[in-house]
Amino acid sequence: MIRLASSLLSVDVLPEVGGKIGQITEMLSGTKFLVSPQKEYRTVPHDGDWLRHDTSGMDDCFPNVAAGLYPDEPWSTLHLPDLGEWTHGSWDVLNAGKRQVVMTQAGRVLPYSAIKTVQFIDEGTLEFSYRVRNRGQSPMRFLWSAHPLISVEDVYKLELPGEKLALRSFPDDGFQHTWPILEEMDLSRQWIMRGKSRKVFVTGLADGWCSLWLPRHKLHFTFDLEVLPAVGLWFNHYAFPAWNDRQFRCIAVEPCTSPSDLLDELDISRYPRIPPQDTAVWSMRLSIEPLT
Repeated sequence: MIRLASSLLSVDVLPEVGGKIGQITEMLSGTKFLVSPQKEYRTVPHDGDWLRHDTSGMDDCFPNVAAGLYPDEPWSTLHLPDLGEWTHGSWDVLNAGKRQVVMTQAGRVLPYSAIKTVQFIDEGTLEFSYRVRNRGQSPMRFLWSAHPLISVEDVYKLELPGEKLALRSFPDDGFQHTWPILEEMDLSRQWIMRGKSRKVFVTGLADGWCSLWLPRHKLHFTFDLEVLPAVGLWFNHYAFPAWNDRQFRCIAVEPCTSPSDLLDELDISRYPRIPPQDTAVWSMRLSIEPLT
């Protein structure tokens, strides 16, 4: 584990566990913002099941989210694991200091190399930046999604910029919805039924940000809307993980490249592609502000 720290926050980075963020902690109060470990940390084997390992903290999903076959030739017979390759295996550390860590991983299923950097921009702001090079001879379709499981004790408020934002349920229920209402619930502040989980995507944002307001803190995500045009939201009200008695409550705020967890569900134009021997770069920032 590598611990980054500012005067306000400490961040535990786990290169050996998919490069995930294990925890973000406020130094003064000791508040932990991410769901705590449910199992002992272990590296998920490349052919292993992510769901059978610890599922807490903050992962990155790439080049897919939901497991399945890659949709394009010449790799259409290759299977991508649940939550993508980045959550499996370990990352090699290129550089680590008190306020920054740089890690790298090579694709096992698809021919790419990736660099992930986690660093403090200021005392209360983290930046997560990514650089992926397609080392193959064909264009590479991909998804990327942040996957922070934010611990939410009770009340919350979600704020997204714009009017009449499109709300899409996943899996798709076949209906058009407008944020924040789904099945007569106001998802911006109202919990779904206990024992249930729900995934939705919001598109049409007027600007590249979203905020989760908690009783004592504001978590503010910022990103380039041209690169990350959607925000996924996963509401888990003591439904997950279903196979043990340690279910928890969380909201995952997930800026992402496409409003789907599937690489083959939307029109092909809705997915970014990396040309052969070319590079894609993107980033996201998370600011945590205590409320008085």
